[in-house]
Amino acid sequence: MSALEHMLFRLDSGFNGAILRIALGLAIPPVFRVISGEHDGIWISLLLFVGLLVVLRFGPAVLRRVLPFSREAKDAWRERRDIAKQYDSFQWQKLFWIGLGMLPYVIVDGASRSGELVLTAICLIGGCVGLFFWRRSRARGVGRGA
Repeated sequence: MSALEHMLFRLDSGFNGAILRIALGLAIPPVFRVISGEHDGIWISLLLFVGLLVVLRFGPAVLRRVLPFSREAKDAWRERRDIAKQYDSFQWQKLFWIGLGMLPYVIVDGASRSGELVLTAICLIGGCVGLFFWRRSRARGVGRGA
């Protein structure tokens, strides 16, 4: 794996992956506010979040096809995707870190923005459940490299 590929792989792993997702969570409320024209609503927030998840799912897939990554990097990413397909908790645990990044907005604004409040709660609760089950799977030796 090249140095760039290694950096990209590590960026999405462990502590670095958690920090990256917290930063993503911090960016979500202001970006969603601009996109929605400052309109608050649970459905608007959920729709925008689902759209974000679709981009996060298919964006890297397009980049993996378009950019010339080494066979080793592609194999490592394929292994992660296989783990994610087999263990839902691998993906769900990522929501915890996104929700943690969104939490400061909920604390500062209180319940004044219902869409952000609901979205943060979904991310934190769903992410906690996913984190619990993913840690349990890892304790059994699943996905050590992920």
